Amino acid sequence: MGKIRLGIIGPGIIWKRAHKPALKKFSNRFEIAAFCATSEKSKNKINKEYPGMPFYKDYKLLVKESFIDAVIIMTPIPMNPVVAIEALNAGKDVFLEKPMATNVKDGKELVKKEKETGKRVFILEQYAYKSLTDEMTKIVNSGLLGDVLMFDRLYHGYIGFKEGVEDYGNTEWRIKPAFPLGILFDGGIHEIAMLSKIFGKPLAVYAAGFKCRQEYGDYDYESMIFEYKNNLIGTFSDSFFLDGNRNYFNVRGTKGLAFYEEDLKITIEENSGRRNIIKIKDE
Repeated sequence: MGKIRLGIIGPGIIWKRAHKPALKKFSNRFEIAAFCATSEKSKNKINKEYPGMPFYKDYKLLVKESFIDAVIIMTPIPMNPVVAIEALNAGKDVFLEKPMATNVKDGKELVKKEKETGKRVFILEQYAYKSLTDEMTKIVNSGLLGDVLMFDRLYHGYIGFKEGVEDYGNTEWRIKPAFPLGILFDGGIHEIAMLSKIFGKPLAVYAAGFKCRQEYGDYDYESMIFEYKNNLIGTFSDSFFLDGNRNYFNVRGTKGLAFYEEDLKITIEENSGRRNIIKIKDE
């Protein structure tokens, strides 16, 4: 099987920081075949780094090209399902940045289109594959903690405008978002993906939040309670304004506790007195 020929749509900050380095590692599997962006700045950057590479300002033209097998879509969130459906209709597989859509209706339409065309949509949600996620899932399912009855996850960071640097907070579509919930829908959604993989789908979610600044959408802080089957209750505190580090993740059961404090290790303390430490990767 030959290399998968990729069309790159929306090569911005996430392309530079994540996708481009990843493709270099897997250059035996993937080949960059074309780019698409709307700005002259992006066009000039691509022409300088990839001389002679096909470049398009209209994604509808790129996805129709016969020399493209699949596309990586890194557009502003509201464009994700629109561009993905266009690519599927053109017979292309899709690697799509999270989240797949801004609402359930558009998300279901994308899933429907994937089934109709027989092509594949891969949602690029890396937290589902992090070692922290994998190890916590193993611990929860192992029985070491007994019946798992509660978890408490706090994740705070900062996304905002930074003078003179290229950063996520300087992105116009994040400063004035056309999607709900503010940075939670863009950054906090990683944490939701992790919790969903570890504990499954909740039966109910309760949430409250507030806004601290004019920019960056509806909320700067959210506090949530998740209810699951088997009496499991979880809490999640999320903010990309109230920084200060000290993030943590605790899981408690009838036989013990597992906790993580961003120190690259999960500590398990059983009620019997036994203590175990599991190291995780720096990702």
